[in-house]
Amino acid sequence: MGPFETLLDIEQNCKANTVKIPRQIVTEKDWLGIAFKASGFNFVCPMAIVTEVLRWPSVTELPSAAHWFKGTANLRGHILPVTDFQGFITNKPHRSRSLSRVLVITLSGVSYGFAVEQVIGIERFFSEEKKPLDGIDHIEDYLPYVEGAFERNEKPWLILNMHAVIESTEFYHIVSFKRDYEPGI
Repeated sequence: MGPFETLLDIEQNCKANTVKIPRQIVTEKDWLGIAFKASGFNFVCPMAIVTEVLRWPSVTELPSAAHWFKGTANLRGHILPVTDFQGFITNKPHRSRSLSRVLVITLSGVSYGFAVEQVIGIERFFSEEKKPLDGIDHIEDYLPYVEGAFERNEKPWLILNMHAVIESTEFYHIVSFKRDYEPGI
């Protein structure tokens, strides 16, 4: 038997002795997202729009900016605006910096950074886990920015609509008109 025939024989033996490994197939009923915490709630953001998760970057603060706008960061030569997600929604800034992360969200080719208390990881939910919002307490501040919820282990996971956040009028009011000084004439 020549070298080519030996290789064909090895290939046939391999095919005859293979073990079928089950594949995980994502169906249309599956929902994949990045899970994070804010204000004591679990949120999920669609995986397709989260381009990166960063440790707290060096941020340059901007004068007269709203308290929830943390400033800008340099992300590989690009300016990344960084917003405190919880501070923007509830007017109560999140305090933890050790577990804090910045989700880099890219919509229509523009990137935004949202600081969150903690990133949990990638979560997969199934359509059977969908839950109505009306049964969830204390989410009034977040209602304009969520498009539903999942329930797992008797806990709600709010589905975040980042388009609603970024397109909101409040999001564009980054500059606070309070001045700490009187301008010279």
